[in-house]
Amino acid sequence: MEYIGAIDLGATKVTTVIADIDGNIVIRLKEPIQTEGGEFTPWRDGFGYYKIAEQLVSMLYRAISDSAVSEIKVIGIGSAGPLSDGAIINSTNIKLPRLVTTYTTAPLYIPLVDPLSAEFNCRVALENDCTTAILGEVYYGAGKDVKDKHSLHLVYVTLSTGFGAGVWNGHLLRGKEGNAAEIGHFFVKEDGLRCGCGNYGCAEAYVSGRGMEKNARMRMINERLGCQTDYGATLRSLALAAAASEGLEKEVDQYPWQILNFITPPLIFAAAHAGDRLAQGVIDDLCHYGGIALANIANAYDPQIITFGGSIMLNQPQLLAPIYAEMVNHINVRAPKVILTPLGEHVVEYGAIALARQLLESDQLAME
Repeated sequence: MEYIGAIDLGATKVTTVIADIDGNIVIRLKEPIQTEGGEFTPWRDGFGYYKIAEQLVSMLYRAISDSAVSEIKVIGIGSAGPLSDGAIINSTNIKLPRLVTTYTTAPLYIPLVDPLSAEFNCRVALENDCTTAILGEVYYGAGKDVKDKHSLHLVYVTLSTGFGAGVWNGHLLRGKEGNAAEIGHFFVKEDGLRCGCGNYGCAEAYVSGRGMEKNARMRMINERLGCQTDYGATLRSLALAAAASEGLEKEVDQYPWQILNFITPPLIFAAAHAGDRLAQGVIDDLCHYGGIALANIANAYDPQIITFGGSIMLNQPQLLAPIYAEMVNHINVRAPKVILTPLGEHVVEYGAIALARQLLESDQLAME
């Protein structure tokens, strides 16, 4: 039996899997990403940070040992981008140590393909997480039972820290630079909030964990930190409790604006559930602009099915119905079916398995 390694590398956690070629998982290990103690070294046209690759190597060896697998033939990695030359470049998600150098404009890389390939003497495939996830959906999720994959039209959407998608229109859709379906940067609101990309009114500025936090903070600022009884007061109380749990209550009392740093999506949902109109307004924005973004997806790609994953959607599945209803208001095609991914939180893992399996199959074809 041949075995493959698969990795889901997120912003804060990494999952390492060993599976057989049929996608049956033998072992799964998950742990926080380690970024303490590592250093940058010169790499290509910038600097490379190898601590994360070392962690992945360690996890794979541990998985091999614990599962009694003799070796892995190939490795697939799904990672948040941006990606370049087998590495993450200038990561906006993973918090790295500060680089003290006069070369402040030099690219900062997290090499993945080269160090893992050298360590395990095998081929390694790296794709962004949404592209990886759509492969998982096609071969192991919503498209699993469709024999003719060329007839399948499927979009996977993730709603978590960010907002992104992968598209399968009979084949994996990629753009000229390997990217596709940057739905987080669909324009959805004139004079809207500023997105992390620098533009204003992007979907991700409202339909993401980061967007929810910024939207809530701006509303709190406009309402003088939530002093009204039913408009921000509950969210403010929850944020104060979060500050107190970290021993920072006195600091927030002294500098009231610091309370904004403790606003998170779980607190926003909790406050809305308790009747806080400010928090509910943030969620209403998410559903409204998320529905517009989904309508753009439907109009652009005309899929049969849109599947949703990501921590926010999987933890708050009640969002699906209002987003779908808003989508229907804006489409010019037959409405696709919109469901939660049947793979749940493991969709990127299965996509990484599919990536690795493609490498293995191409190696076998080359030998024939």
